[in-house]
Amino acid sequence: MTPVFYPPLQQNRSVGSALSIRGYMMLLIAAIMLPMLTLVAIIAWDYGKAAQRTIEAQRLDVANNIKILIDREIDQTIGFLDGLSNAPGLRNNRSEVIDRVTHMARDRGYQSLNVYDMNGQALLVSPATPEPVPAESVGLNEIRAGKKSFVSNLVATAGEKPGLYFVSVPMYADGKVVAILSGGLPAGRLQRLFTESGMRQGWSAGIVDRNGILLARTKNPEKFVGMPAQRPMYDYARSASNAGLYQVIDRDGISVKNAYERSVTSGWSTSVAVPTVIVDAPLWHTALTMTVIGAVLTLVSLLLAFLVASHLSRAIQRLGIAAVAIASGDVVRMPSSNITELRDVSRSIEVTGAVARRNRRANKTSAS
Repeated sequence: MTPVFYPPLQQNRSVGSALSIRGYMMLLIAAIMLPMLTLVAIIAWDYGKAAQRTIEAQRLDVANNIKILIDREIDQTIGFLDGLSNAPGLRNNRSEVIDRVTHMARDRGYQSLNVYDMNGQALLVSPATPEPVPAESVGLNEIRAGKKSFVSNLVATAGEKPGLYFVSVPMYADGKVVAILSGGLPAGRLQRLFTESGMRQGWSAGIVDRNGILLARTKNPEKFVGMPAQRPMYDYARSASNAGLYQVIDRDGISVKNAYERSVTSGWSTSVAVPTVIVDAPLWHTALTMTVIGAVLTLVSLLLAFLVASHLSRAIQRLGIAAVAIASGDVVRMPSSNITELRDVSRSIEVTGAVARRNRRANKTSAS
């Protein structure tokens, strides 16, 4: 028995008729999947943003670590110079004391060791320094004003390129400040701080003085140390801001997100830059992964819905054909189905057909 025997089942379908079972199944899947996919998208976005914030927090942590390392370096320098300042022979130009002190300083990496009186006159000039730098550059006025130490900006010198930074401490006699001791250190000394700060691969960092001049840099320090930092960092270094964030295109043409912190001890600022692609990578990676997973799940769901709908459609179509055959007076075995509701309909049609045949025979008997 095929549909061709009963064409009315396949004909005269109006264009505006209701959806087929396949259509309803697709709508059902869409009604279920769309809210789920929306929820998954929201969770994925939040997860990606959380990973992004983690990288930004790590960037701030590294900037803070470098600031702490700068303070530690300066504190150690101040402690060493405080110890030397207690030697009276420095002020009295005793040659044996001066030789011993300068030898100790040279072993610790100092390129210059100078003593100035309170009028700014040089009392001692390290043999390695062609001429002393001006006392005002190494903190004479600040020490006069009562500061216990002073850290200079990068100072250009004839004997060291790109220059030295100076740490100065007061020298006392009878409880009064009578001179200042200033030690000059090469800017390259600060490069080692980056390896201790927890820098990640692909990140970069720099240290700038209060004038916005680079003291150290992870990338190409030999080329850029001694030069002004890029405009945002240059401005922040010369401002009163102690911390902040900014985004810029770096000297290598890469878009980076920066965090900066100011050292209280030195007044220098450190900046840590992370390429924007690294910061945004977790967000886009998560979004892409969830998009692929969502698309695959949607396609699988639609395929399963199509198969189930096709099975139901064929089963119902067979029932319709059988029902037409029974209504025409034929004895038809109803198609079997593993769907409970369709089995119930089959039994109902069989019972209806049997009742219709009995009535037809009864009518024929009474008519004859």
